[in-house]
Amino acid sequence: MLEMCEPRPGDRALDVGAGPGLLSGALAQAGVKAVALDASAAMLEHVPPGVERVVGEAEAMPFADGSFDLVTVVNTLHHVRDVEATIAEVARVLAAGGRVVVQDYLADPDPEAAERWERVERLRDPGHGRLPREGEVARLLVGHGLVCEREQRWQSTWQLEPWIAMAEPSAETAAEIRSLVGADAFSLTAWRGRFAAAAAG
Repeated sequence: MLEMCEPRPGDRALDVGAGPGLLSGALAQAGVKAVALDASAAMLEHVPPGVERVVGEAEAMPFADGSFDLVTVVNTLHHVRDVEATIAEVARVLAAGGRVVVQDYLADPDPEAAERWERVERLRDPGHGRLPREGEVARLLVGHGLVCEREQRWQSTWQLEPWIAMAEPSAETAAEIRSLVGADAFSLTAWRGRFAAAAAG
């Protein structure tokens, strides 16, 4: 992820949906002035020292236009209420010549399979929104004038029981998830992309 971000000393970086700030902390160690934005104040309590913490929503960020040289959005879009509004905000707060790095899992291209998986995700995590569709995030960022510089895709495999246990659902909910998945493990397509804004002038 750091290689994709290419942090530069003096950069001002925003990590959207930062959670406990693992990426924000790594960016700060690379000499970047890092800001961790998350809707959960409790999650931000775990952010490492040296990172500025800001409570706020991804769809309405409390920052001025062009505030950041680097914006990261890692495994966040499937939690937001409005993907389009979030991407619009990412583009708004990005400075001329800045970079955006986005990572998330992708929805299954088969609509029925995608909807079944969304049901699984929401059972496990009621805060889950939806997984982005193939090409959706790139299309939105390009629509805001950014250029795709690099993309990566890979398969991420999870063992079902530890994945369920992390969320601590009720026994009834866990049983329903097992029934819907119907296997001891599952795989999701993960995607990561880096996008650049045009330089000033």
